[in-house]
Amino acid sequence: MKQNELDSVINALKPAVVDELANAAYERRPDTSLVRARTGTAPVGRGLVPGRRPVRRLAFATGATAVVTATAVLAAGVLSRGHDGGTAGNGTAGRQEAIDTRAFLLASAETIAKQPAAHGTCWYSRTRTWDDHLAPFQKPGPGVSPVPQGSPNPQVKSPRIPPVKPQTFQARGASSDESWACALPGETGMRFRSRLPLDVQVTFPTKRDEAAWRAAGSPPLNVNGFTTASKPVTTTYDKGSHLVNPDIGRHEIEWKTIAKLPTTKSGLEGYLRKLWREDTKGRADFGKYVFVSASELLRTPTIPGTRASLYRILADSPSVHVTGRIKDREGRSGVAVSAQVLDGVAIRLTVDPVTAQLLDYEQLPGTGKNGPGQYIAYERQGWVNKIGAVPAS
Repeated sequence: MKQNELDSVINALKPAVVDELANAAYERRPDTSLVRARTGTAPVGRGLVPGRRPVRRLAFATGATAVVTATAVLAAGVLSRGHDGGTAGNGTAGRQEAIDTRAFLLASAETIAKQPAAHGTCWYSRTRTWDDHLAPFQKPGPGVSPVPQGSPNPQVKSPRIPPVKPQTFQARGASSDESWACALPGETGMRFRSRLPLDVQVTFPTKRDEAAWRAAGSPPLNVNGFTTASKPVTTTYDKGSHLVNPDIGRHEIEWKTIAKLPTTKSGLEGYLRKLWREDTKGRADFGKYVFVSASELLRTPTIPGTRASLYRILADSPSVHVTGRIKDREGRSGVAVSAQVLDGVAIRLTVDPVTAQLLDYEQLPGTGKNGPGQYIAYERQGWVNKIGAVPAS
């Protein structure tokens, strides 16, 4: 199958992810405004695209404190032979990269498999999203004519006004959010809560941009659908689980069934291949299909056997590559695992080599894409016994 034909098929895999890779990052963020829009308590905001579910940001369950196993140490050592700095695998021998990738993913699987399963009433997650949209601010410059152009008085000539270059600046924003997904007593349903925006911060690419912003009066800036002046809002709702349910391809997985996903490699692969055939008729790269949904499974409280099986499936995919050691935007050390999805667009996951925990999710825009990428860091997650509680670590 030719690459352009493969890309066309992949483009049809999962509209909630692939179709949106070229769009602004706003279109895939679960802002509180989205929750309020879905529950009928606020108008639809910029981030809500009709007929499309935004990405949900609930990370995966880590259970008890992870045990530092020999396999995790091996996973870190696998990358030490010239595979540091975020460029590993690019320009190195293909055979060596394939061995390193497989070894790391299998070691991560062993680490996860040895972690105890944890349970609770509510799944808590805190995530941080960076808005790299760099939307410019424009301020009209001086030069207003004392006589309006096109004056009805023919005796008064309208002066020629020289073109004015708009004053602009650019800024990057980041904010965090908290969310809870709780099972109601007697398995009568689910209750959800979200709280955001939290810790809103803005940075400027250059000092000139910051100076221009201050010269404009330091106006509030848009960040992830809110502004730098927005106060945190807490929203609790009992309906709309689609806002947090994970997606695999075109299939939405009900939250209450997450813990029932297969826990063996053969079982999970059989399940995923069934969905893959339904979505693509088997005409697309299975490894890419799984990788597109990998963060969806790793951000939810799937049990250790399911997560370990997912790593083992990815280890068998030639389309998935370890690309080096990196530090995420929170300063945490991890290993980058990537796959080219469409037209050069890549999805990159950063995995902790010691605990095999997912640290962040990133979309890297491809060739000819003018829109920004997307960056989500998973700051804290775990089980708690009541809505509003936060895990100790």
